[in-house]
Amino acid sequence: MAQNVVINEVQYNNLPFMSAPKSDGQGDAVFWDISDSTVDASKLRNGIVAYGADGTRVTGSMTEKSAASYNPASADQTINANQYLKGAQTIKGVTTTNLNAAYIANGVTVKVGCASDDDCVASCTGTLKSPVITQDPTTHGLHIS
Repeated sequence: MAQNVVINEVQYNNLPFMSAPKSDGQGDAVFWDISDSTVDASKLRNGIVAYGADGTRVTGSMTEKSAASYNPASADQTINANQYLKGAQTIKGVTTTNLNAAYIANGVTVKVGCASDDDCVASCTGTLKSPVITQDPTTHGLHIS
């Protein structure tokens, strides 16, 4: 935001900043107009310094999230808003690597990574047959096949 400034009875209009030589001759001192600043420490990365409209020093305090991996789960997992992702956030792919057809009922298809039936990442159809249980009439022992 620019300001109108009077220096030694001379008016300067719409100045966004001023620069004046330092008394020791080592460069210039620069003054920026920050009167419309709305610095919020929680929105600045942790440790970053800024200045508010009144010149008050503000040090960032934004939550930082280290690297993490997320495995597919039955419930939604959320990465909260308003935090700095300090490391890679890895969303694990959905595959049938751990699905074994021998442990899924015969003819039952398990689909993974689907929003609808025709866009699944993968599927697996079971081959597990219903067991046949017989009892030996002599020993009365059970036989499962």
